[in-house]
Amino acid sequence: MKVNKKIQADYIDSDKKVLLLFFGYFGCKEVCTPVLHELSNLYESEEFKDIKSSVDIFFINLTPEVEEHQPNLFAKYFNKDFKGIYLSRKNVLNIDRNFDVFFASSLNDQAELNHTDHIYLLQNNLDSKILKYIYSTHPLKTKKLIHDIIQINIKSLEEMNEKYN
Repeated sequence: MKVNKKIQADYIDSDKKVLLLFFGYFGCKEVCTPVLHELSNLYESEEFKDIKSSVDIFFINLTPEVEEHQPNLFAKYFNKDFKGIYLSRKNVLNIDRNFDVFFASSLNDQAELNHTDHIYLLQNNLDSKILKYIYSTHPLKTKKLIHDIIQINIKSLEEMNEKYN
């Protein structure tokens, strides 16, 4: 789904042009584990190799009760280049406003969360972050995702050319 919305997300630190975000929680087996495995396979694939240097992939933890280092450990379990982000309770509460992420305690197990399993593509500019697309992961349309990343990279190059010519 195309969005094109400026996002306030100071907790995301990257100099890459494209940011892929996945929201979940440390230790999530049923949703996060398969999605992060799929993202790792995509990231290491032949189709992704030419755009890999322009993309950062973030796992953003929705449970502030965990220790601050745990989200990064969880992300790196799936791929050494992934980055895990710990959010304070205040930042977690602002997630739904910025990203329309749904999450709530599971009715079956209070230690688990029910949460959306979308992937969010952001264009990272010097002065802002723009949420460009939200992708469903059932199934993840990898060709569309790669195409959109390439288009952002092309547009960035065109903007740089205009700036310096």
